[in-house]
Amino acid sequence: MGKNIALLTGRGGSASIKDKNVMSLLGRPLMEYPFLAASYSKTIDDVYISTDGGKLKTVASRLGLKIIDRPEELAQDTSQHVDCIKHALQVIEGQGVEVEILVVLLCNVPTHENGAIDAAVEFLRQNPDYDSCVSVSNMEENHPGIAKKALPGTEPLQTDFANPLYFLRPFIDPEEMITRDEMRPCFFLTHSFWALRVADCMQDGGQPPWDFMGKKIAGLVMEHGVDIHDYEDTAFAECWLQTRGWSPHDHPFEA
Repeated sequence: MGKNIALLTGRGGSASIKDKNVMSLLGRPLMEYPFLAASYSKTIDDVYISTDGGKLKTVASRLGLKIIDRPEELAQDTSQHVDCIKHALQVIEGQGVEVEILVVLLCNVPTHENGAIDAAVEFLRQNPDYDSCVSVSNMEENHPGIAKKALPGTEPLQTDFANPLYFLRPFIDPEEMITRDEMRPCFFLTHSFWALRVADCMQDGGQPPWDFMGKKIAGLVMEHGVDIHDYEDTAFAECWLQTRGWSPHDHPFEA
C-alpha cells in the first residue's frame, strides 16, 4: 500500500500581494496554516512543499517540510497547477516513495477545519471508486440559477460612471430555469484541500475545469473558506480564524 502525502504548493512571486505566501497572518506566515493542517492529520505520512521561493524555503526548513525545487517554467503566472503537481509526484516517486493519496494544500489558503483532511483520506480509502475528495462550500448566493452573464463579445454600455455597465442575460438558458425553491445545492470549491487518488487523477478526461481531480469527485462540505488574493481576503481570513480559536500562540489542532 502506498503512502498518503501532503503537498503544499506556493510560488515565490505574487501579482497581488508581495511575498503573499509568507506574509504574517495572526502572527504566523500564511503558509504555516496549511502546514499545521497537514502535520496534525493522523492519516498523512509525510509533508512536502513545491516552491521556487527563497522565503518560502526558509520557512519550510524551519517547519521541517521536505522541499521540492519547482522549475522556473512551472512558477510563472501562466503556469498550470497540474504541471506543478505532476512534477512534484515525479520527484517524490523518484525518491522511492509510492504515493497512494496526494493531498494538495495551497500556501495561500489559511482556512482549515480540524479533522477535514483525515475525513477525506478515510473516505477515499473506503470508497475506491472515487477519484478525489475536495473541500466545498454551499454558496446559494452564487447559484447559477440566479446569476447573470454578458453575451460573448459584448462591449460595456456607454455611461459617465467609471465602472463598467453591461446588458445582462440569465446565466442559465431561460427554458431550463426553475424556481429558487427547486434549486439544488450549489457547491464551490474552498480550495482548503484536494485529496487525489494518484492512480486515477493523473489520467486525462476528468471533470473540467480541473481535470486532474478525476471523473468521480466527492465534496466534503465546509464553511466558507478563502484563498488569499488581496487584503480584503486577509481581513476575512483573520475573522474566520479568530472565531475558530486561532491566535498567535494557539490553534484548534492542538485540542
